[in-house]
Amino acid sequence: MPVRIVDRISVVEGDITQQQVDAIVNAANQTLLGGGGVDGAIHRAAGPELLEECRSLGGCRTGEAKITKGYRLPAGYIIHTVGPVWSGGLAGEDELLASCYRKSLMLAESHDMKTIAFPAISTGAYGFPLARATLIAVRTVLEFLSQSPGIEQVVFVCHGDRAFRIYNDALRTLAGKDSPSRQPEMSTSTSEDRESSGISGEIRRQVDGQLLMIESVHGIRIVNRDRLLDKIIDAARDTGHASRITAALNSWVAVNGITGDAEIPAEVIRRILARTGP
Repeated sequence: MPVRIVDRISVVEGDITQQQVDAIVNAANQTLLGGGGVDGAIHRAAGPELLEECRSLGGCRTGEAKITKGYRLPAGYIIHTVGPVWSGGLAGEDELLASCYRKSLMLAESHDMKTIAFPAISTGAYGFPLARATLIAVRTVLEFLSQSPGIEQVVFVCHGDRAFRIYNDALRTLAGKDSPSRQPEMSTSTSEDRESSGISGEIRRQVDGQLLMIESVHGIRIVNRDRLLDKIIDAARDTGHASRITAALNSWVAVNGITGDAEIPAEVIRRILARTGP
């Protein structure tokens, strides 16, 4: 049977320099001569030969991508792409970020690569809100894979549990995929995991991720987040109902221009629950 597009995407926590893929993507700066974060880690792991090759490339513009050998990395190639610096969302950052993913995938395809691993481009020092960047990344990759059978597997490599949950939720929201499994070494359960089993646990994980996404997209901190989470979980009949509740909450935050530390009024959540109820 044909492989579903969504099954060609995986989400893991780990070190991108250790990924066993044809190519890893480097979140580079315009000079391509190394830097901090993922960029610096990749240059250190690949060795000095990488810097020598990068010097011959003449830099790279934002939203574009260039390719080098992987040298001492497990991956045979490195695709270097320059993400946008976050400027409030009014300087074309979304499209530039989407271009990073498209151009990287195009390079991989043109070199007959089957597997590629991405970091969370622009979400470090460049300040792009993680949840917003994640939605762009997942949507762009899904769109590309729908037109390209050549790429067999795209791996999103996350740094930390919060990023893993946000990518997991974005993939489920955009493609209906069940929660991806962690790498074996990342699968140690916690007391919260054990308590959050079954459908109620799935709803809790979903709502928790969606609240994180709302906070990141709008740049806010929900100060009564725990109480809000409990209210939504108590009211939600299933994961679809939970998604409608958080979608309505997201719309309320956007329409009202909520910023900074914000407490969601009890009356607001009551209205949302009534409107999205049976």
